[in-house]
Amino acid sequence: MSKIIIYLFISSICCIGKTNGQTSNIGDFTVSSNTILSTVESFDNKTTGNFVNDGTFYVYANFNNDGLISFSSNLTTGLTYFKGSSAAQTISGTSLSELYNVRFENNFIQPAFLLSGNISVFGTSDFYYGIVDNVTQPGNFLFEENATHQNTSNNSYVAGFVERNKNNQFEFPIGDGGFFRPSAISQSNSPTNFFSSRYYLKDSNALHPHNQKDPLIQIIDQPEYWSFESNQNPVDIALTLSWNEATTPNEIINGNPGTTLAIVKWDETTNKWIYYPTAVDESGKIATASIKDDGIFTFGRILSNSTDEIVIHNAISANDDGKNDFFQIDGITNFPNNRLQIYNRWGIKVYETNGYGIDNNLFYGYSEGRATVKKSNILPDGTYFFILNYEVSDAVWKEKAGYLYLISSN
Repeated sequence: MSKIIIYLFISSICCIGKTNGQTSNIGDFTVSSNTILSTVESFDNKTTGNFVNDGTFYVYANFNNDGLISFSSNLTTGLTYFKGSSAAQTISGTSLSELYNVRFENNFIQPAFLLSGNISVFGTSDFYYGIVDNVTQPGNFLFEENATHQNTSNNSYVAGFVERNKNNQFEFPIGDGGFFRPSAISQSNSPTNFFSSRYYLKDSNALHPHNQKDPLIQIIDQPEYWSFESNQNPVDIALTLSWNEATTPNEIINGNPGTTLAIVKWDETTNKWIYYPTAVDESGKIATASIKDDGIFTFGRILSNSTDEIVIHNAISANDDGKNDFFQIDGITNFPNNRLQIYNRWGIKVYETNGYGIDNNLFYGYSEGRATVKKSNILPDGTYFFILNYEVSDAVWKEKAGYLYLISSN
């Protein structure tokens, strides 16, 4: 592996060099695969600069792009490595920086990365150590269609909006106040969807009064909320939020008898908080709901409408042994006007039907919806979540949500 460290002004040779305490690029420059380029001073890609990184580019100080920064479309080797320790690093510029892989590592006083420019990640963003702040001087942090991230923690996340392009499932690496508090979305129907999300460790009551709410909502999570936005509404996705004992009040996590935890949303049309049937994973400290619109979301406690009308058995052993071969809901035939939706762990809808339980209309573990497996194939073993709506009397509906466990092996 070859290695280049820029210390001298050599723009007459390769259009990149050091001047006035910074490294500037004014022309065409490529970091080839298996090549390391390091700049110990601030890096400035001028308006005439065309910088292609297919190797490893270490940035030890500030980074500015007013030109073109990208990578070769046929390679997946480019890594831009922001590595500092003695000061916060600014990431600025008027032009979008297209990065394949990126790594953030700076243990200076947080936030260690001040993002006022625009970066777009196509590969993996490694949040090794250091908070990226794009609120103080707003910048854009975009993940492209197949981009992922790793190593997020309370010490490393984005303190501001994170954007997601296209329709794949995604966990937003967001947080605030020293807490990593992601939101996650399922795969969406439309390949042209564009999403963004941000977590606020802030009083939601000040913006959206908690006394304006659906009658079934008893209390609303006051010190925190999430913003979730989309370029298309309505949306048809599953939204997952996480709770943390350090920020989420105990009365929300545990609550009073007769109440259940649910995801709630400020509804701009009715000007009040509404709730969604929510599947709650106590061990994973997450909750998931199917949503139709973007907006402001948080947790709430709602009056439980559980009765003895129906009994849900949440395990399927689809091995044709005559035991738990289908999703059994005792009593559902008494309420033929019902709708059942089942989603996989990525929030992809794998089954949807009306009149569940009527005329042998049952879920045996085979997909009937928009999924990655063929309809004729049984779904993979794993955890799914369901949403059941059923009419108990004229125009009076009840909802139930929960997890469903599928085991197809003998």
